[in-house]
Amino acid sequence: MSLRMLFDQETYQDMMTSWPTEPAVHDLPEGSHLPAIVNAKLLNTYLDTGCAPADEINVVKDGAARHPRAYATAGKLDPARIAMWRERGYSFQIRNLDRWYPPLHAMCRAIQQETGFGCYVTAFITPAGAQGLDYHWDQNIGIVYQVAGVKTWQIWRPVVEEPHRGYQASNTQPLAELVEQLKADGPDLEIELEPGQILVLPRGWVHNPHALDQTDDSVHLTFVIRERTGFWIGEKLAKAAIESTPLRRVIAPADIVSETALAAQIDRARSILVDWLGKVDTESFGAELLDTARSELEPDYN
Repeated sequence: MSLRMLFDQETYQDMMTSWPTEPAVHDLPEGSHLPAIVNAKLLNTYLDTGCAPADEINVVKDGAARHPRAYATAGKLDPARIAMWRERGYSFQIRNLDRWYPPLHAMCRAIQQETGFGCYVTAFITPAGAQGLDYHWDQNIGIVYQVAGVKTWQIWRPVVEEPHRGYQASNTQPLAELVEQLKADGPDLEIELEPGQILVLPRGWVHNPHALDQTDDSVHLTFVIRERTGFWIGEKLAKAAIESTPLRRVIAPADIVSETALAAQIDRARSILVDWLGKVDTESFGAELLDTARSELEPDYN
């Protein structure tokens, strides 16, 4: 259970050495166990019985989400309300399946073991003729597995460079004018993703997914892969610098509230940090970091 359940061996090897930067469509490899692990009936049953955790559900139409009170009662998913929103053409986002559905938990952990990248899984159920989420980009690569039905993906090249974590996130940008321009220009790619196909969608690529032209409901899974970056390494190095005694010393309040004095303290701390970093045993630190990469659980949507 790993990336090999999503890609053939050649694609898998390419991804391990050259991480994707362009969208691509693949077929699920022969013999993949993924269809046996999760299917449209299972996901719909979680909704229709109210067995899915209510705090992991979003109910969305045309980019706007309903308040949880609209589909939950006493903190539990309400099947009658779910049915009502289905009738009204709302889509359902079932988040973090890897946290509460063991087979996908095992798959995500296997992906993390082989890549060192974190992973979580979200399902989307979109009624025929409807749209849930609209124009946005993501901060991590998404590997989309079309479970049932067909979904249209209108895709545009990135409008920001290397979005990461909260930096350059689409929900922090003024999108109205951009969306009008994207509509006028038309998509750079338009993909009709069919059952059994995989869409690789790198971070930053603007997309507008919908089932507006379809006669059957669309169901897909998105495996979100939390890529590692140089910032991640720098963050871990800075955290490890707590070992430096000079960096642990208290700074006098007067040197904090004075801009001039604080600038001097920043210069001093930077010099100490650079000196400490120059003495780090990179092989030893690398071994510790590898263990962290393969095991750490990160906050949702970070």
